[in-house]
Amino acid sequence: MAESDIVRETFETDPISALGLPEPVSIGTDASIGAALFAVQKQGQGYVLVTEAGRPRGIMTDREVLTKIVARDVKYETNVMQFVSPVTVTLTASQPIARAVKMMIAEGIENIAVVDAEGKATAVLRTLDVIHFLAEAFPQQVLNLPPRPDQFMPKPEGA
Repeated sequence: MAESDIVRETFETDPISALGLPEPVSIGTDASIGAALFAVQKQGQGYVLVTEAGRPRGIMTDREVLTKIVARDVKYETNVMQFVSPVTVTLTASQPIARAVKMMIAEGIENIAVVDAEGKATAVLRTLDVIHFLAEAFPQQVLNLPPRPDQFMPKPEGA
């Protein structure tokens, strides 16, 4: 079986739960921009999930902070819901990683809320989580790639 087939099969069979995602960094829909920024900075995950009764309603990522808040004179007391991206899709932890990757590509999103059977947020799957999974699951294939795909390396790195 080719290496690309192994990667594809792993993504199609392994559930999102195999990624071991931490609980989401979250705040309520009544929170302020200041609280959201504090949560993003404190947790270092690059996002804050905005929830209502545990259900995801919006997400603020580094991108929203830079494009919607930093460049403008936004008061920190302003409600966070004015600046979040709405959560339009969710997945469950039992769904395959491949579905998440396809959804990220189709929807043009980098973060997907993972929910339980009741629709309450249990995690956030980030593009970075998928990349880390690839690097850990297939270190030979990922870590030994040349900087450019067309580049030929005459000696192994470190030789």
